[in-house]
Amino acid sequence: MGPQEPNDVARDTARDLSGLAGELAALKADARHWLTDLEYAALHLRLEDVHAAVEAALVEARRRVRLNERQGE
Repeated sequence: MGPQEPNDVARDTARDLSGLAGELAALKADARHWLTDLEYAALHLRLEDVHAAVEAALVEARRRVRLNERQGE
């Protein structure tokens, strides 16, 4: 794979992060449904933290895509 345009990388990253956020949301739901004992509280918190971090990265990636599109106009 050769060099890529930054616009393409930002768009691909946003798309990939969106998919990852969806998978994490499903994992969180499964954990809440199946792992109900208090001993899993730390896992629930870590899943929540990771999901929040991915969502924040997704917001930033989408912002970069919008900026790149405006600069291209």
